[in-house]
Amino acid sequence: MANLSSAIANWQKRQADLQAQQVDTEKRQPAKRRSSASSRSGGARGSKAAAAATLATPASGASKQDWRTAKVQKDSAVPIGKQLKDIVDHLESVRLALTPEQLREATQHDVTGNEELYKQVRSNPKIHLTADGKYEYKPEHELHDADELLTLLLRHPQGMLAGQIKDAYKGVLDDVKKLKDDSKVWCIFNAEHKEDVLFPRDSKPQVAISQDLVDFWHNIKVPEDPAVVIEELQKAKLPAAARKVARKRITLPPKERKRGRRTVNMATATNQHMPELFVAPPPHQID
Repeated sequence: MANLSSAIANWQKRQADLQAQQVDTEKRQPAKRRSSASSRSGGARGSKAAAAATLATPASGASKQDWRTAKVQKDSAVPIGKQLKDIVDHLESVRLALTPEQLREATQHDVTGNEELYKQVRSNPKIHLTADGKYEYKPEHELHDADELLTLLLRHPQGMLAGQIKDAYKGVLDDVKKLKDDSKVWCIFNAEHKEDVLFPRDSKPQVAISQDLVDFWHNIKVPEDPAVVIEELQKAKLPAAARKVARKRITLPPKERKRGRRTVNMATATNQHMPELFVAPPPHQID
């Protein structure tokens, strides 16, 4: 019996060891697959990062011209209009004169290395090239504060669109609101242009009127019937002025002429318009 018990215990121990080895093997295989997949993805990311680093900065032993050529090739995938807009937007936001290197660092676009982009930047009316070779934003009207804005509006009594001065300087729209609250400008919406029109409020024509005159004006009631108004004006020896309106000449379409019926004179009528009747000899007798 002791030998039988010992054999059963050994068999159970061997089975437990086999199960433990099988579980350990199953755990190791997914780990190997994950490690190999991560190594492959890491290698791909590493190669991309290395390529980006090579394009971002000049590699050891490579000339600056080679790096700039590679950068221009990368920028060629971005439309010129998009590159130009990025540069204009950045210059408008900072309102500083920037060198080409500073622009390249901020927008990732090389102005001096891309000939087509350089031409577009030089010809853009919103970009000004300074004497020292820097680029700055150029608004339509160069203003700095509310006083200069009011002076500009006074030089344009016919009004100016708000869009013409909205990029003059930072906070210009706040100054417009302040001038409006101070009753120094009129702000009227224009339905055609879909924006406000600014008019200066000149204080020179304003005349002080006594309150008695204002009350007298408002207390006068004007009759609603136009005939009564004309009668009152005639009593006051103030005849109503005739409205002078340019008369429009109305051109009627030409009348369509009806053709009259043609009368035939039987005495002079002939059959010359029917020559086929006279080809055969005339008949000798008509039945």
